[in-house]
Amino acid sequence: MKNPENVTEDSKNNYWILIGERGQIIEENNEYFPNRVLVQFEINLDDLNLYNHNPIKNTLWILISDLEINL
Repeated sequence: MKNPENVTEDSKNNYWILIGERGQIIEENNEYFPNRVLVQFEINLDDLNLYNHNPIKNTLWILISDLEINL
């Protein structure tokens, strides 16, 4: 976990640190988030001090074009 004293607004939006992390698509085709899917990550986003306000823990709406999908 990062030191809370070093957490800034910029670091809370630094979603680049998720590159290479794994997750599962749990929702598609949401009318409010076109071209995005809801991904539930295997890691705890709170431990990374990232903003994540979805009702399901450790989820983010990600652009489909930003994903590498492994079947």
